[in-house]
Amino acid sequence: MGKILLTLFTLALIFCQTNGVIQCGTDVLPKVKPCGGFVLGQDAKPSQDCCVGLQDLAKIAAASQSDRKDICICFKALMKAGQVNFKKAKQLPNLCNFTTFMPITPNPDCSK
Repeated sequence: MGKILLTLFTLALIFCQTNGVIQCGTDVLPKVKPCGGFVLGQDAKPSQDCCVGLQDLAKIAAASQSDRKDICICFKALMKAGQVNFKKAKQLPNLCNFTTFMPITPNPDCSK
């Protein structure tokens, strides 16, 4: 799992920079990294750190259309880089008690 997370981190730093204030490598990845075991199918439930990170991102996304778009772009790139189990990923809003701010699909439309 460490190798997968290192790969995701590297790809996030290289490919996920956005034009706004939100940066994938520093703002998004640290908050979603604890979710890796769950969305990659290795853990039965998301960790507390995963849920707290996603709740924080949901609050940021709710406050700003620009930040929501930037976060979505980061998620989109991270999902393409890994073998995300979308059935499990779609459970995160309910399991972690947050309102989703983007479609949980392999290719979300980040313009909305």
